Amino acid sequence: MSQDSSRKNAVIQVVPRSPILWSQNVISDILRLEKHHQPANGTSQCCLPNYLLSIHLGQPIQLERKVDGQPSNDCIVEGDIMISPPYLHRQLSWDTDAEFLLLRLEPKLFTSAVHESVDGERVQIVPQLKIRDSLIQQIGLELKTQLEMDGLSDRLYAESMVNALAVHILRRYSTRQQRIPDISGGLPSYKLQLATDYIQAHLAENLSLEAIATELGMSQYYFARLFKQSTGYSPYQYLIKCRIELAQELLVQNQQSIANVALQVGFANQSQFGRHFKRLTGVTPKQFLRK
Repeated sequence: MSQDSSRKNAVIQVVPRSPILWSQNVISDILRLEKHHQPANGTSQCCLPNYLLSIHLGQPIQLERKVDGQPSNDCIVEGDIMISPPYLHRQLSWDTDAEFLLLRLEPKLFTSAVHESVDGERVQIVPQLKIRDSLIQQIGLELKTQLEMDGLSDRLYAESMVNALAVHILRRYSTRQQRIPDISGGLPSYKLQLATDYIQAHLAENLSLEAIATELGMSQYYFARLFKQSTGYSPYQYLIKCRIELAQELLVQNQQSIANVALQVGFANQSQFGRHFKRLTGVTPKQFLRK
């Protein structure tokens, strides 16, 4: 049996406690996000087929590691990040309660995000045991906020965030310098029309960035970047704007409850709908109806 085969047959994840929060299955083919609070003097073992990003959230801990047999010992503080490529075997132990965010990214993200620019056979990310990276931290914390509010249930939002993350990691932490050009100028008018028509036609669905980009024959990263240049909105922001505009029309007709309108325009629940409605209009749906 080859070394690669033996590694891939040794998939394990052993931690003292299950995560206290994790993302919904709607995005499980690209990302699993886990919020952990592990007890003091704990140990864990991990060898998974995903890219793993761990962002430390809590008080400082003393972390002893053995990564593919190589030992290390570090003081880990809030904001410290660890990046592991697939099938990297890690044994960890720590002295005090450990709080961290774990992102399990599917390998396909690193080629599907920018398939025009990256040779999938040559993508290899260098393990990082302790780094500071403000962009990774920012994206991780924004995903954590959405996880805590609604389980990270919106696929378009999740895809947009992890695609930006994958591109950043490719640029900064790949074994080969990945040249992913920053293109500008926006979408051609016919492609912009195709994109906006597609979004309008699928407002009530859990819309996918991959589906829109495929409709236009582009990678997800380049589509999202050029769409924002053309409209001033990210695809997710544009989707939310269109949903709220349609919701206002339906509320004015006054034939349905707020909860029904929320579901009809594509929100997961009334709470999510109310939050976005107030953010964009300055009033709650109830206040809007009283006007």
